[in-house]
Amino acid sequence: MSGYQIGILFHLIGVILFFAGAAVAGVVAWAAPKREKPSEVAAILNLARPGAIMLAVGGLVLLIAGFYLSGKTEGYGQRWLEISIVLFVIALVVGAWGGRRSRKTREYAVALAERGEGDEGTLRAMLSNRATWAMHWASVVLAIAVLVLMIWQPGA
Repeated sequence: MSGYQIGILFHLIGVILFFAGAAVAGVVAWAAPKREKPSEVAAILNLARPGAIMLAVGGLVLLIAGFYLSGKTEGYGQRWLEISIVLFVIALVVGAWGGRRSRKTREYAVALAERGEGDEGTLRAMLSNRATWAMHWASVVLAIAVLVLMIWQPGA
């Protein structure tokens, strides 16, 4: 296997981990509001942690391998690649911001469950927060846009 082929392999592994982690986080975010008890909400939201780890590791691997591949080819200086990198970084920042809000929701659900209290409405409001959902969806759309640019490579 050549260095280029190894770079492609790791880049694809990173992409798979990144989108698998995003899928786990998305399913968790979708499933949590469907639960009534704070303990159930907390248990479901705890499942987002492995997804977040997969997403972070995948993002790091795909970036490192992507930069390696760009150095092996004429990638640097191509507009589609520059746009992809900017969109990817924005997707990570927006996704992390939404993830931080989700973490606070999980911590609140855990606290309610530990005290044996029911939800007085605050947890429901946190789970259905429009800003959090907007951040999640914005990061998904941006990540898909990066994927499209990576496959299409306009001008390459």
